[in-house]
Amino acid sequence: MARRTLSADAPVALVTGAASPLGSSISRKLAQGGFRLALHFGKSKDKTLRLQKEMGSSSVETFLVKADLSRPGQVHSIVGQTTRRWGRLDLLVNNAGLFLPTPLLRPDWNDWTQLWNIHSLSPCALAVAARPWLKKTRGSIVNITDIYGELPILQGHAAYSTSKAALIFLTKFLAVAFAPEIRVNAVSPGAISFPEGYDAPQKKSLIQRTALKRQGTPDEISEAVWFLTSNHFVTGQVLRVDGGRFVY
Repeated sequence: MARRTLSADAPVALVTGAASPLGSSISRKLAQGGFRLALHFGKSKDKTLRLQKEMGSSSVETFLVKADLSRPGQVHSIVGQTTRRWGRLDLLVNNAGLFLPTPLLRPDWNDWTQLWNIHSLSPCALAVAARPWLKKTRGSIVNITDIYGELPILQGHAAYSTSKAALIFLTKFLAVAFAPEIRVNAVSPGAISFPEGYDAPQKKSLIQRTALKRQGTPDEISEAVWFLTSNHFVTGQVLRVDGGRFVY
């Protein structure tokens, strides 16, 4: 366990999929802001332990929690583990994701179910489980969505796109349902990473469809998460961090 001397009033964040490129960047940013961190993992325990060790070298207090987000009925346990450890929760970041091809005309409903559970149902279940604790601290939720939840152009990935679209709507729905004590927002990344199998011409073509003509970075996503976490007059918003994809 990595620890540092913190006040009992130091805020606590739960980050799902903490060892992914986005999750680790978000976790580091929150740690810099004084958060204690519950780092969630599903199958990536070794990567999450490495992240914990790295953060421990900077005296960041962390705690590992495990849950299979493809089973929404079981995910409430990680909220319980976090609050038993620290007695509070100030921020939930629903970052965990899975990218699987799902051809629309040749559907594998097991894959569809898995993607919808991870991207939509588990974030909802976690939000409901976290609500009593976030209400006490007037905390917030930040969901990591995707511009393809609004742009129906990612051929071969129908389940991924529609499940992210559901998360975008859920962000707005929860912002109303949980107000005024809890704020709920989302960050919608653009070209931060590429689908597996994309070659150099495909990547270049995607980047050329953005106003800024470059690939984004995980740190630029974590900066957006920090903005939504720290600005207490923003709720129900989906912040596109997409290099201008929507205006180009």
